[in-house]
Amino acid sequence: MALTFFNNSEPRKFNYKPRFYDPAKENSTGDSRKDFARSLHDEWQSRRNHTGDKKNGSSITVLFMIFFAIVLAFLLFKFF
Repeated sequence: MALTFFNNSEPRKFNYKPRFYDPAKENSTGDSRKDFARSLHDEWQSRRNHTGDKKNGSSITVLFMIFFAIVLAFLLFKFF
């Protein structure tokens, strides 16, 4: 009885029905791809430019902290 319980002669079937399917959008491959590629490129370019400004500000902060640590170490060495 245990052998017949686990014996599946055929695989389970998968019946997928998409909820939101628009055949007109699926078939149009002309301008929408170019528009998408252009918008993606513009977004990457703006993020690249934005992060460049942030890196310059953080590098100045790090240099200031290093300079402050050197001055502090010099003062501690000189007076103590």
